[in-house]
Amino acid sequence: MKIAVYNGVKNVGIRESELPQISHPEDVIVRVDRASICGSDLYIYRGDLHATMSPGVSGLGHEMVGHIVEVGSEVKRFKVGDRITAAYSVSCGQCDSCRQGVTAHCETTNKAVYGFGNAFGGMGGAQAEYMRIPYAEAHSEKIPDSISDDQAFFVSCNLPAAIRGIQNAQIKLGDFVGIIGLGTVGQLALRLAAKSGASRLFAIDKNPSRLKRAREIGAETILSGPNVKEQVLEMTGGKGLDAVIEAAGQPDAFDLSLSLLRPGGKYSGLGVYLGDNHPFNIGDVFLRDLNLSTHGFDNTHPNMWTAIRVIERGLIDPSQLITHRYALDDIAQAYQMFDQASDDVIKIAIHPQGL
Repeated sequence: MKIAVYNGVKNVGIRESELPQISHPEDVIVRVDRASICGSDLYIYRGDLHATMSPGVSGLGHEMVGHIVEVGSEVKRFKVGDRITAAYSVSCGQCDSCRQGVTAHCETTNKAVYGFGNAFGGMGGAQAEYMRIPYAEAHSEKIPDSISDDQAFFVSCNLPAAIRGIQNAQIKLGDFVGIIGLGTVGQLALRLAAKSGASRLFAIDKNPSRLKRAREIGAETILSGPNVKEQVLEMTGGKGLDAVIEAAGQPDAFDLSLSLLRPGGKYSGLGVYLGDNHPFNIGDVFLRDLNLSTHGFDNTHPNMWTAIRVIERGLIDPSQLITHRYALDDIAQAYQMFDQASDDVIKIAIHPQGL
């Protein structure tokens, strides 16, 4: 079978591999029908996690939907032929962390993540024709027939993350809500915020095409720059925002988020941060009674059922964010486009079984 692999900085490719095998009674083997590239995959592509990757070996990708072709002897919830998606982080469902809903910190799998190299379990990736899913019953969900493959792969990562971002923002009726970073997760959070009682939405990004998509659902848009804080204060009569959902994963976006909040405001962080030396003014956070929640290393599985319900009941349709499609053989071109944010790309659907 074919799998996408990390070959080096900004160098991904395809290699042939043996079909995955059942190695534990709780495993399932899935034929991957749809996959994608997540914004967090770009940290790997750009070399930020080079030390944890084995060039030419480490598989890529963690967003998927597919059909089960084989089940382990202890798997009861699923059968051959079922269409499922799996959370991006591998969790056992039985350890203390899993039972508390902190599934990304599973003590059994030691924080294993599909497609994220040796430091995260050395798991295979979802950008492949087939993949093995261990502890399948604990972090996978069956996809109803009413949900398409194009919608279903969002349940692996992006949509549950956006849902948690909304939950942590604690949006109240009439709130002024800002979204910083309008990639896939930011766009989904924006759409959910619009359904959650916010009276005004402020969308902030450096990419004009992403701002255009935000305007289409009624958001007030601001192009990133040195005067964003002044613009927001002017637009809100000097009050600032009740909540900010930050999905950029950059230190300047974090700083901007805090600066836009009114006293008592809520910061809900969804961006992935790899650095450990960014200072911020804790006295300001204290004196303004700000509430900070981060969720970059997302505990996906607890919100997968909600994500399925959000799609099935028509609250939002995440597949509307798909802008491009590629066969697995063309994965290098897909990564290059996504990395450069060219051609108004938002979300790329990968077709491992062919277009």
